[in-house]
Amino acid sequence: MKNGGIRKMLLGAALLAAAGGVWSADHYKVVNGPKNFYYGHVSYVEPGPEGAAPTIRRQDRAEPEEALLNMPIGPGDTVRTTAERRVEIQFDTGTIVRLDFATEFRVETILARSLSKLDELSVMALDRGRIYVMYREYDKKELFQVLTPNAAVRMKHNSVATVAVAGDGATEAQVKYGRAHVLFGPDERSLDDRTVNKGERLIVLKDHQSELAPAIDGTAFELWNNEVNAHFADLHRGLSDLPKPLQKLPPAIYFFAQSYGNTYGEWLWDDMYGYCWRPYIDNGAYPWGWQPYFYGQWARYGGQMFWVPGEPWGWIPYHLGVWHWSKKIGWVWLPGSMFAPAWATWDFYFGYACWRPWGLYDWMYGHYDPFGWSGFSYDGGSWAYAPYRKVGGGAIPPTVTRKDQLKRPEDSPYPVPGELRRVLANMTAAYRRGDARVREDAAALPRHLVFVDRRDLAARAIEKKALTWDQVPKAGPPADGSNGQITRRVDPQRQAVRIFGGVDGTPSIPRRIPAPPATGTERGGIRSFPAGPSVPSGAPAPRSAASAYRFRDWNPDLRVARELGAHIEYSGARNEIRCPELMFSSRDRDAPDGRVPHLTSRGIAYGPATSVGGDRSDRPYSSSGSGSSGSSGSTGSSGSSASGGSSAASSRGGESKAGGESKGGEGGRIKN
Repeated sequence: MKNGGIRKMLLGAALLAAAGGVWSADHYKVVNGPKNFYYGHVSYVEPGPEGAAPTIRRQDRAEPEEALLNMPIGPGDTVRTTAERRVEIQFDTGTIVRLDFATEFRVETILARSLSKLDELSVMALDRGRIYVMYREYDKKELFQVLTPNAAVRMKHNSVATVAVAGDGATEAQVKYGRAHVLFGPDERSLDDRTVNKGERLIVLKDHQSELAPAIDGTAFELWNNEVNAHFADLHRGLSDLPKPLQKLPPAIYFFAQSYGNTYGEWLWDDMYGYCWRPYIDNGAYPWGWQPYFYGQWARYGGQMFWVPGEPWGWIPYHLGVWHWSKKIGWVWLPGSMFAPAWATWDFYFGYACWRPWGLYDWMYGHYDPFGWSGFSYDGGSWAYAPYRKVGGGAIPPTVTRKDQLKRPEDSPYPVPGELRRVLANMTAAYRRGDARVREDAAALPRHLVFVDRRDLAARAIEKKALTWDQVPKAGPPADGSNGQITRRVDPQRQAVRIFGGVDGTPSIPRRIPAPPATGTERGGIRSFPAGPSVPSGAPAPRSAASAYRFRDWNPDLRVARELGAHIEYSGARNEIRCPELMFSSRDRDAPDGRVPHLTSRGIAYGPATSVGGDRSDRPYSSSGSGSSGSSGSTGSSGSSASGGSSAASSRGGESKAGGESKGGEGGRIKN
């Protein structure tokens, strides 16, 4: 596709094609984190007065943090804007969301697996204010919706819409391109849905009455979005062609190459590494000299050290793929299909935290022991650093890259992405041949260590606190007079997380807490649970009535859950959908034997993927005796609830049919 054609597409709905990654590809995989977990990031913050910046509140943290460029956004996070500055979020699935002034927006799930269908749900919640959504369907199974206090707005592929929550509780959905569907009503037995087409506006009043009217043009928020769209290439820095061999990588990488590639760097072909990307370096912008993981700051997110790059182009290169140093071509980025909070290796040295980019040499040496030997050793009267063990004063040279080494993630903190295996094999072979280039580049690793005093680990501009290997004060020989290596006492990445959170020192060994007895019984392959209220005694109070009792929701799991007298929860912490009464969640659907478990109106059934959501003939994993729900769901500390338990049958204490065979007994129990 030519640049001119893409630039034209930016003007209007076709902006989505460039922004979303137009080529079909597999989702990326997350290393050192939950499976099927996807991210967004802050891609643009409107300039404005100091102290008026948008904020992000993490689900596991009481205090909000400033929404800076390239800050990660994930399930469970809430973004708030002030009355002075707007913000844009870009999801790695391809969707862009912009928040108007004084808006509160929450991400509940991103591509979480449905319990009853093959759908993957991306669920957003708008509590107040106004958002502008440019939705690009990541694949044919994605269901994308925005939930408000009195409506659910489901968007169709390649649609652009504004969703607003007024001060009086009304919801407004206005479609600029494409189509949206709005679900609303006073209760689950009186739900209505309306289609909103291009140029239309649907208003759902607080009393659940609706009005369809022509769209309103020329609002301040729309004019701002038009301006951002018209200057998208300038604000997000340009478009470039992507080398064809890389088009098979995730759409997020395609978007990076199209939006940033030739503006901030250049694509190179190297006989050893294949296609790689080298950034243009402006020495005026990087007065301390440039290298990866040097200009920016660290953030603690999901129990990991998450790098927030200061470079405006940094989101993709620091999280998808690795950086490699070559004396011949400098620092280059090798794109990959696995997402990590930071592709970096950590250590601690006499009061200093230090890190460097994790690269091909670390896999090539073929081992990693986070609780054992450190890379530092005192040898020959001075301290030295090497990323491999020494035996008798000599380094263990790599001999061959084993097949199992490339497959097993336990060999290192990071598995080898498939697209880098050939490069790694070529480098290993070159090292064995004594290739001077490879060995010289490997010997330069100590020069790329970044040191900071552990008290400065949370500094906003880490480069102002950083020292190099040559600058860091060297202590004398070990007190015991040995010249052996330093032995780690804890995983250095975990230690960095603790220090960043204000906890220093060696962590104590956690006590083993025995698992609580099961609340249900299992007999003959049938799992059952006693009836009980949906809000356990002593449970945290729901955050809001809207999130506690949510029946206005396009999630197909709710209908099935209502027939079972159960309810559905969204867990941001794990990016999953779950049914607490059946102790069944999205993660349980990864069946190793190919028989996919799924939620049916008779319980949990097993069957091939093609039968999910349609075939009720599978033998159910019954919910006999499952707990009934009252008229409200529950919201725990890890997610929001969507009610399924206050169905007409369960609220009346009457019958609930499931496939024409099962009847609900007293209190909404399901019998087979």
